[in-house]
Amino acid sequence: MNWRRVLAVAKKNLQSLRHDRRTVGFLVLMPLLMITIFGYTFGGSVEDIKVYVVNLDQTPQNESVAAAIIANMQTRDTLSIVRSFGPEDAALDPVELGREKVEKAEIWAAIFFNETFTQDAMEAISGESQIPALIRVIEDSTNPNIAQAIGNEILLAVRSVLGGSSFVTPIAISPELVYGEDARFIDFFAPGVMGLAAMMVTFMLSIISFVHERSAGTLDRLLSTPVTEGEIVAGYALAFGLVGLAQSVVIILTAVLLFDIQIIGSPVLVLLIILLFGVGNQGLAFMLSSLAKNEFQAIQFLPLILFPSLLLAGVFWPLEAVPALLRPISNFIPLTYCVDALRSVMIRGWGVGDVLFPLGVLVLFAVVMLGLSTYGLRKRR
Repeated sequence: MNWRRVLAVAKKNLQSLRHDRRTVGFLVLMPLLMITIFGYTFGGSVEDIKVYVVNLDQTPQNESVAAAIIANMQTRDTLSIVRSFGPEDAALDPVELGREKVEKAEIWAAIFFNETFTQDAMEAISGESQIPALIRVIEDSTNPNIAQAIGNEILLAVRSVLGGSSFVTPIAISPELVYGEDARFIDFFAPGVMGLAAMMVTFMLSIISFVHERSAGTLDRLLSTPVTEGEIVAGYALAFGLVGLAQSVVIILTAVLLFDIQIIGSPVLVLLIILLFGVGNQGLAFMLSSLAKNEFQAIQFLPLILFPSLLLAGVFWPLEAVPALLRPISNFIPLTYCVDALRSVMIRGWGVGDVLFPLGVLVLFAVVMLGLSTYGLRKRR
């Protein structure tokens, strides 16, 4: 082996890299972006879980065990008490109101203390009664991490109030699951992976194909014909949309047949959500392809889209676990709405009317991206 020739080849490659500022920037900035997002995300704990608290305990506030437990829960950031009801609100039927909010997924849980809670707890502590005081929790357990955090937080507050005993017998938690009674972690995990898979394959296929046709001159020849820019974008979207539809069917069948993933809602609606999300990613790929000179540069856009979506869209852990500094970014990531809609249909059994907002966001995403792609082609002509 001639090392002079080896060094000459290496020098040539480094010199070509030096003239490609975008690639140099990618090599420097991408690891920085990845370690920053990973560091902040994995460093976060579950916070701001929205709950209702209903304290109907008739014992005076300064003697109430329920009031002490609620006050202890408020000393930490895990639970965010959106609304609190007292004995004076009993006529409002707060139990049904809390259940309704959980059913609409506006809160994760409603925590109830009954009228005789302190009395029941004192009798159980003194041994006068063998029946513990019950904390009733009506909750949405579609997210196992959230459900576990709520239970742990209540137990922590109870143990703190009772002096930190290892086993809490005078007080027990009575859970009532509105959604996710038979849900496993994989049922929560699968919708996120399905959306992520659709995004990766659709985006990669679209951007590489578009860049290849442009570099091969096929796109310029198309633009020289009477075909309009909108027709070109629509044709690409239709073709890759059919590919995305077939891909979605494969994803769903694999999830159901191999892993026994439950789909309580309509499988057709699940397909529609994935298809809309795929069309939006096609438009995004078409738009970004105009910034790439070749397939190698096109691939560089994938981590820029993938890693924020992977870490901040609630795919692997709930949005409540994303640090507050990064959480607002989740609202601008389309995968967030795709995953939310898929979980609502597959685990909660919701229909079209219940997921109109995330569906609307996905439709807007697709329309805007395809529109910008058409505009970019028009400028190219």
